[in-house]
Amino acid sequence: MVSFVLFTVTILFIVQLCLLSALVISKIQSLKEERLLSTYMETYEEPFFTYLERKTEEFPDLPSDIRYRVLIVERVLNRFVDQKQVDIEYTRVRKTAQKYLAHAYRLFLENGSWAQRVNTLYYIEDFDMVDLKLDVWHYFNRLSVLDEEYRQAVRVLATFQDERVIRTILNTETISQRLVKQVLRRFKEDLIQQMMKVIEDEPGRVPRQVHLAVVSFCGEKGSLDHLPFVERMLQFPSKEIRLKALRSLMELKACTHTEQLDPFYISEVWEERMYAAKIAGSLKLESAQGALLILAGDSHWWVRYAACEAMKKLPDGERLLDYTYHHHEDRFARSMARQHLTVKVGESI
Repeated sequence: MVSFVLFTVTILFIVQLCLLSALVISKIQSLKEERLLSTYMETYEEPFFTYLERKTEEFPDLPSDIRYRVLIVERVLNRFVDQKQVDIEYTRVRKTAQKYLAHAYRLFLENGSWAQRVNTLYYIEDFDMVDLKLDVWHYFNRLSVLDEEYRQAVRVLATFQDERVIRTILNTETISQRLVKQVLRRFKEDLIQQMMKVIEDEPGRVPRQVHLAVVSFCGEKGSLDHLPFVERMLQFPSKEIRLKALRSLMELKACTHTEQLDPFYISEVWEERMYAAKIAGSLKLESAQGALLILAGDSHWWVRYAACEAMKKLPDGERLLDYTYHHHEDRFARSMARQHLTVKVGESI
């Protein structure tokens, strides 16, 4: 029995020693490769930047080892893109990436580890490797889990203006608003308009999160080209959609027909009354004075606050606030008006 225990302990010790040795050897090899790569980067970074900035037509010679060539080009292009975030002329970045990285990236997408595949997708987008769009599309169709790999594949296809992404989004019930907005920020205007048309033509089949994200995006982008779509969404049956549309209208600071706000001043939904007041203030609507006087005495604090804040923005706002303070029948309205009269510019109540 004792000999068996000693034998087991010895075997376990040998196994642990072998594992430790393997880890040490792996670490040494990794450090050696990293030092070599650092040396290569010191050698090639400046000539590469000179070429990418079109200061020379001469392409730098690279090591014969294909693995190091891939790593060097990848690191150089990544640094170049990071440091030159604006006004990059992508022609040479794209050409260099296509020449030295495309084959390796196809292999990574096909057989690489999860981390390799995700990193590859980020680089494909960063280096504008549009020639790999079809490869990314085929690869994307094999994904079934909505994780970071899936999300980045969608973002890459959106960057490359692949309109097939539209149907993918519209057929995915669990897609997040955040991802939809990321796609829209990458789309050019014609694809954004396609999304809007589908939402208007097929409202019943569009996932709620997608619908909300598109309406919200219109306000965040701030383009008046999207104003007609946002205004049409004001009539949508869903309260959530209407609220997103009102918020976007507020952010756009525009309204083609201000009378379409009238139903919202008297809405049963307090958030709609609040947004209507905010919009009236941002547009300086003198025609909304009567509605704002009523909303100043609303049962919800946020509506009262928005109404008095809107009054202050009107051309004759100080007088209207003073009238509310001295003559309004509702004591809460008088209190809110007084606070807005005494608060200084830049301060908050």
